Amino acid sequence: MKHTPQTDLAASIPPAPRRRDLERQSHSAHFYSNDDLLVAEIAQRLAATLTLGGSALAIATPAHLQAMESQLTVRGFDIPRLTSQGRWLALDAAGTLAAFMMEGWPDAQRFAATVSELVNRLEQAATLTLPEEFPVAAFGEMVAVLWEEGKTGAAIRLEELWNELARTHRFHLSCGWPLRFFSRDMDGVVIQRICSEHTHIVPGQGYESMSDDERRRSAVLWQLKAQALEEEVRQSRKTQQTLYAREAELRDFLENAVIGMHWLAPDGTVLWANRTELSLLGYEHDEYVGHPFADFVADAGPADEILRSLIGGATVRGCELRICCGDGSIRWIRLDANPWFHNGHFLHTRCFVLDITGMKRADAAQMKLAAIVESSDDAIVSKDLNGIVTSWNAAAERILGWKAGEIIGKPITTVIPPHLHGDEVEILRKIQAGERIEHYETVRQTKGGELLDVSLTISPVRDLSGTIVGAAKILRDVTQQKRLEAALRTTERLASVGRLAATVAHEINNPLEAVANLIYLACLNPELPASARGCLVTADEELQRVSHIARQTLGFYRDTSSPVRIRVSDAIEEVLAIYERRYRYKDMTVLRRVSPALTVRSLMGEFKQILSNLFANAIDASLQGGTIRISAWEACHPFSKVPGIRLAVADEGVGVPAANLRRIFTPFFTTKKDVGTGLGLWIAKDLLEKKGGSIRCRSRVSGLSRRRSGTVMMVFLPTVADPAACQKAA
Repeated sequence: MKHTPQTDLAASIPPAPRRRDLERQSHSAHFYSNDDLLVAEIAQRLAATLTLGGSALAIATPAHLQAMESQLTVRGFDIPRLTSQGRWLALDAAGTLAAFMMEGWPDAQRFAATVSELVNRLEQAATLTLPEEFPVAAFGEMVAVLWEEGKTGAAIRLEELWNELARTHRFHLSCGWPLRFFSRDMDGVVIQRICSEHTHIVPGQGYESMSDDERRRSAVLWQLKAQALEEEVRQSRKTQQTLYAREAELRDFLENAVIGMHWLAPDGTVLWANRTELSLLGYEHDEYVGHPFADFVADAGPADEILRSLIGGATVRGCELRICCGDGSIRWIRLDANPWFHNGHFLHTRCFVLDITGMKRADAAQMKLAAIVESSDDAIVSKDLNGIVTSWNAAAERILGWKAGEIIGKPITTVIPPHLHGDEVEILRKIQAGERIEHYETVRQTKGGELLDVSLTISPVRDLSGTIVGAAKILRDVTQQKRLEAALRTTERLASVGRLAATVAHEINNPLEAVANLIYLACLNPELPASARGCLVTADEELQRVSHIARQTLGFYRDTSSPVRIRVSDAIEEVLAIYERRYRYKDMTVLRRVSPALTVRSLMGEFKQILSNLFANAIDASLQGGTIRISAWEACHPFSKVPGIRLAVADEGVGVPAANLRRIFTPFFTTKKDVGTGLGLWIAKDLLEKKGGSIRCRSRVSGLSRRRSGTVMMVFLPTVADPAACQKAA
């Protein structure tokens, strides 16, 4: 049968034996509270048996065994001699238990085999002078060991096994039971159960003279009650002292907490505030406590709303308020609060206050700085001392092509041409030495491989302790500036023909590119079908347009031909065919929304020139896989009401910054770096205004917003050209 340790006494203690089973036994229970008195009493009992020639057995704790042997030695007993005679046997209680315990329960067969053999040896060694006496006197503490381990049922069962052993052997057994085991009133039932297993009861000190066994049993119970009461008083005092200490600790914790705390009455009056909050706000106790909290809030509206929420039983978290301080200043606080209800009644509100003034100022400064950095036209970049990029603003994305997510965490040498990598080593050396580099002109490389002339200003970045932890770099693209400077120098040398030569140089590019594209298309088909022949015809027309532009530009040609009726959709398709290779190379989509019946009266060459400039700019501005939308419809001029057509070319490209919009129609201004001269839109505007038309631009740069960037060029061209206006414009 398997048994486990029990702590439930009612379930674990076996029922009491019948009284007649104990009549021929001598089994004493010694209830004690003083170890020295117990040892003295047991030593006296064992000495009496040894004096009569009997044997003694002690199964106890090591401390009690040592004390008993000392007592016997003092009484004149030779312990080694008694041991050699087999009349004295001292065993450790825990070690003896291990010999017959199985899974926390005493095994009857093992107990009999172990203890019975010990008692037999002691009986045989005894030489009693009075045969009526018990030959063996024993003292045991194994039941006390089991009880202290929580194995209460096993302890009572062990008492039963001793009683069963007494039916076949003659011995007197004394069991030691510490009174500290029974400190509760309910333990009276337990005491009675233990007493029922013994023939004699020995109360604690003060009751030794009692001769009546029942009175001794009652004395044990009264001792138990007195001890329980004493323990209860002791525990009560200990609990009270603990509560006083905890209360003092809690009071000190609240008063000196690192955050401010206060209580609010249901009407919003401050009932209590800790030292931290009073110090934070700069008030004395009487200046703050007893006053409405709303009087200290700079914005009364939020305070009233918070109080209403709290009275309604709500919890407020992370509420930010501006508080008026004692010195007249304003501080930002974060308020977390919840109400305290007792028996359904709202007593007060517990509020926790954290000063966030510094955080607010830092956030405002950081937001302002971030806005300045992000809105800057110059690239602003930071890096650590290993040259790893740590920040990258919008202008850096626009100028160098890399998005912040693509470049942050990579070496700054990613944007430096390979032949200039050695310069970065010298820059980092100067930054680590605390030096500042100003207006350092060099070259940087875009994501697309384009080389830009830039001017750099680099400053060390220090942490709060003043240690240099990185560098901040301001990069200004001076490529266009250098090109303009070169253009101006050229213009000064060729003052008489500078503008005409630049115009010819710009305008001849598109026809030449058209010829190259048409030849490319023709070469794709070795059998030269009819489509190739059409391309060659178009190429011939473009060459004629080149000749027309050149003559017109140099002032040797005046176009005397008359405008013709042009089908707008056909002209658009012809110009798009010229740029097909360019926009297909960028995997772009061109969407058209033009009525086939829409026409305009104009010079074919000039109309195509306008379309060519618009399409080329849209393709150049678009990203890989982008979309260009071309729309045309009949409309009237918004002011003159002259009938005409509107033509819109919209792309989803990088967009034109607001600072550049007012300059895009001026000569020599371009954002296309090496591929532009800044003359295309200026010429288109000049041609349109000569015909009484107009051109406008609307653009958006995404920046920090989530809206898509892009540019829309809107053209108005009168349906019937006014020769007088044309002549006047010319």
